[in-house]
Amino acid sequence: MHSVALTLLVLVGASQAALLLPYTLPDDVIQLMAFREQPQNAAISTCNDVQFNYCQATFNKFFGMDDSISWRNGTYIFNTVQKYLMMNVTELVKVCNTRTQFYQCLGTSYYPCMNLYTLLNKPQPDFPNAFDYVRTFRGLEWMCVGGFSEVVAQWGCLGTFPTTNAYLNCIANFNQTVAANNFCPAVQQTGACLNDAYNAACGAPGSGYFGCENFRITFDNSCWGLRCMVDSQ
Repeated sequence: MHSVALTLLVLVGASQAALLLPYTLPDDVIQLMAFREQPQNAAISTCNDVQFNYCQATFNKFFGMDDSISWRNGTYIFNTVQKYLMMNVTELVKVCNTRTQFYQCLGTSYYPCMNLYTLLNKPQPDFPNAFDYVRTFRGLEWMCVGGFSEVVAQWGCLGTFPTTNAYLNCIANFNQTVAANNFCPAVQQTGACLNDAYNAACGAPGSGYFGCENFRITFDNSCWGLRCMVDSQ
């Protein structure tokens, strides 16, 4: 069968300020990502549900979320975390500290639990919720570690950039070009588009690298080896 175009749907709320990038993926794209994220070594790739649920409940407390909220409520978690990130830099730092505690709580189970293949192979998975859950924590991993200095320094500009036509144009181009046979090249091209657009809006070079990585990191386990480049200027 010839490759079928995979459609990226932009959220209606994409005009809102956001540090976790606002867009959605249809189920067939999420399924493709999950397949590409399949762990190569099952012996070291386990996610213990008891530990996972305990650490999640602890994470939830900071945000006032019920203990029962889990990866199955990924869109709710994404929106809740987004709200806190966009309050101010102080709250962003608190969110990052809470994310670090969650990471430490899970220990070696963190990455197996933050894996689409793992989650979608649990009973009765919901594709959009699983995707939003994973990309929430991958986004936090970037902005709270490698991108932390940049997001603190340019919190306002980086947060409001997704309200611009430049952001929407990059995402629309991804929508038009992504397909099963060029999935990762489309991710790379969109990262480059966002790099240039963030640079133009917020100032080179750190903002462009931040924007590119903020998009790319969601696909880190499904597009191996892709990297964003830091501008020399």
